[in-house]
Order: sequence, then structure tokens, then C-alpha cells
Amino acid sequence: MLTLKRLFIGLVCAMLLGAVTAVIVLAQGDEPPTTPVEPEDCASCHETAAAMWENSTHSQASALANFVRAWQEQGSPGECLACHTTGYDPATGQYESEGVACQVCHPSPPHEHPQKIMYTDTSSRLCGQCHTETFDQLGHSQHGQEGMACIRCHNPHDNSLRAGGVEDTCAACHREQTHFYNFTNHAMEGLLCTDCHFQLADGAMGDGHGSRLHNFTVGSQNCTECHGSQMHYPVESQAAINAAPVASPQVVQASVVPLLGDNDSQALNVQPQSGTNTSLNFIILAALTGMLFGLVGSPWVEKQFRRHDKDDEGRN
Repeated sequence: MLTLKRLFIGLVCAMLLGAVTAVIVLAQGDEPPTTPVEPEDCASCHETAAAMWENSTHSQASALANFVRAWQEQGSPGECLACHTTGYDPATGQYESEGVACQVCHPSPPHEHPQKIMYTDTSSRLCGQCHTETFDQLGHSQHGQEGMACIRCHNPHDNSLRAGGVEDTCAACHREQTHFYNFTNHAMEGLLCTDCHFQLADGAMGDGHGSRLHNFTVGSQNCTECHGSQMHYPVESQAAINAAPVASPQVVQASVVPLLGDNDSQALNVQPQSGTNTSLNFIILAALTGMLFGLVGSPWVEKQFRRHDKDDEGRN
């Protein structure tokens, strides 16, 4: 049965350990480092992720030939650096580092890591701050309506497709469709999913931005590019096909297997855990640990007190 003495010992231990933890946490919070954290600092622990990022489009966003050429042709506007560098300050025109660095997706104070969990923003809205057109297209697609985040298909560290090739990436969800597609004339002709579902964006090959549309739709214009002479009206040439008025195409959306674990719409509302709340959690945890230690160790403490009392009586 829990005695008042044991409870008192537990409270004393909780107060002592909580107070010591509070002093340590507050002392760490008062002395943040003055130098910015570079990707090389992250690489000391996260070697694989850093190696993948180093050769990625994100890492080289400010040095890509297409970007540099288009940027210089437009007079080197500063607003472009907001996406092609990290920590760009429009007031001074200065930035923390070239390319899209680690802290863009991991915005927690780096000096608090690894003592505190590093928050990671996995929402498509973060990608959409720079990939504005692609984000808008995704939002109107069935993939976006299902809450499918960009990182479902794309690895943000090396910007590759997670499953490797585009066919494997599509097959990861659309298993039935891709299986039966292999027996069609289209597949036998060597056509990929991207030939119909990822149309090239206008001018994409020249300005360095997203090269393919992300609405995943297939309209009648996709069919006429290859089957113009086989449509339901006679034509004399491909030029006549292009000149003929086309009615509003009936868009065919790819059916999507219900996805689990994305919930991109919910991820948009998640915020990094504040340092104050995290520090308070550490202090509370330390106090509870002290309480537990005090309750468990109180019999030993009581034993020492009784032994001390007997020794005093013996001397008297």
C-alpha cells in the first residue's frame, strides 16, 4: 500500500529531476548557434539522403542550364531566386544557399536536432509554392482529389520516380489497368502511360520548368495525333485534321485505387511542433520519471532512514 512517506519521496524526486531538466532545456534554448546550417552538416549523419540530393535537380536548381539561360534572357529577376535558392531575402537580394536545400522541407530549427524530432513538410502545397502550374493541375485531377501527395510518386531527395520507371510507378496503384494494357495494340507498339496521360507542356523544354502536364487526362486530341485518318469523318491530310474544329473533348480520367497514408489535405494543416511545447514535454517526462524512481526506490530510502535511527539509538 502506498504510504504518505513514499508519495513524498516520489514528489521530491519528480521536482528535482524536473527542475534539472528545465535548467538544461532553457540553457540550450538561450544559446542558438550563430552560423547557418549547410547541407554538408546534414550529410554527417544522413549520408544516403545527402548523396541523393547532391546530384538532384533541387540541389542544382540555381545552376541548371535551362534556368540560367531563361533567367538571363528575362533580365535576371530577383523573384526567380525565391524558388531556385534557399532563404532568399527580396529586400537585400541575398540568400542563404544555392539550390533547394534541406531546410526547405525540414523547417525545424536545425540546432535543436537530433535532441528534438525534425519536422518534415510532406504536403503537396509546399511543392506548389514553386511548382505552381503543376500543383494547380494536380489539384484538379483525380489524383489530387483523392488526396494523393507529390511524394507518393516522386522522391524529393533525388527527384526520381519512387518505383523507378514510369510504368512501374503507375502499376504500383493501377495494377489491373497496367496488367491488361500489356496485351493491347498500344503496348505492342511501344506506347507508355506517359504518351497519353502526361502530355508535354507548351514551351516546357525551353524554360526549365515542369515538362509534362499533371492532370492525367486523355482527350480526343490525344487520339487524333495518331489516329486522325481513322476517325469518323473523312480527311485529306493531317493539316486538315488540325484545322478542323474540335468539339469539347470528353475527358477520360484514370481510375485510381483508393490510397492509404497520403491524406495530403490533412497534411496541409500540420505545423512544426514549437520549441516551447517540446521543452515542456521533456520537463514533464523528466518529472514523471523522477516520480516513478522515487516511488520504486522509496523502500530503500526508508530502510536507510531506519538503519540511521537504530545507529543513533545504539550510540545513545
